[in-house]
Amino acid sequence: TAGRVAVGTAHRDQAAAVRAALADLGVAGVTVDTANRLQGREYDVTVVLHPLSGRPDATAFHLETGRLCVLASRHRHACIVVCRAGVSDLLDEYPSTEPVQLGTLVKFPDGWEANHAVLAHLAEHRVPYQP
Repeated sequence: TAGRVAVGTAHRDQAAAVRAALADLGVAGVTVDTANRLQGREYDVTVVLHPLSGRPDATAFHLETGRLCVLASRHRHACIVVCRAGVSDLLDEYPSTEPVQLGTLVKFPDGWEANHAVLAHLAEHRVPYQP
């Protein structure tokens, strides 16, 4: 049922756009919300907009591992990740802005690394869009 399906986004405006598109199609009952608001909830199927899709740049907000983890772990049976081409290149262009301090522990997992690991795993299951 639609109540067991969720769409996860990084931003409220993205969620609002998805809600409007679903309403235009006459689809009701699907939960559409941000990663922060989906945390702790579970659905049979989730459709996730990758946090860097639609972004001209990578930011610390979009690279936060917790956000990616929440979006990718709300499903029981299937998680469909929607991601535009070029996100790997966008990650590679992301400059490290945090200074490295000797003698301090580095935060792990690193968002850059986590995103690359997820994209590498998803590459095995990629279904390219064909208009």
